[in-house]
Amino acid sequence: MPNPTPAGLRPIRAIATFLLGYIAVTILAIALSVALEQITHPPPAKEMVRSESYVLSEKFYPLINVLVWTALSWGYFSIRRNSTNLFKEALSLGSMWLILAMLVDYVGFVLIKNPISLGAHDFYIGQFPWIYLIYLAIFVSPLLYVLLRRKSQAVAA
Repeated sequence: MPNPTPAGLRPIRAIATFLLGYIAVTILAIALSVALEQITHPPPAKEMVRSESYVLSEKFYPLINVLVWTALSWGYFSIRRNSTNLFKEALSLGSMWLILAMLVDYVGFVLIKNPISLGAHDFYIGQFPWIYLIYLAIFVSPLLYVLLRRKSQAVAA
C-alpha cells in the first residue's frame, strides 16, 4: 500500500482549476440565458440582468455551480490516492475558491463598467438569494466531492 499523500492545499492547482471553473460557469450561465431568450422571446429590457430570460436563468445558476465545481473538485483531487486529510484540504480549497470568486465578481461585475456590470447594491442585494447560493455552492463543492468519494469507497469496500 502506498504511503498517504500529505494533505495540504496545492495553490497552483487550486488557481488553475478555479480559472477553468469560473470560465466554464460563465459560459454555461450565458448560454442558458441566451437559450431561454431564444425560447421565450421576452419583451426587450433596458439592462440584460433585468430581462425575463436572465431572471429565469439565474435560478439555475446555483445548480450549474454545484455541478461544475464538484466536477472540478474531482479533477483537483484526482492525483490523490490515499490522503491523510482530504476533508481539511477540501475546506481550504472551497475557502480559496470562494474568496477568488468574490474578488473576481467584485472586480468584473461591480468595479469595471461593462454591459453586464451592476452597482454593488444591485449585485449583492438585487441578485439575492442567487448570488449567495452560488457562493455557497462554490464553497461546499469540494466538501461534497470528498463526501461522495468516501461514500463510493465505503460501498466498494
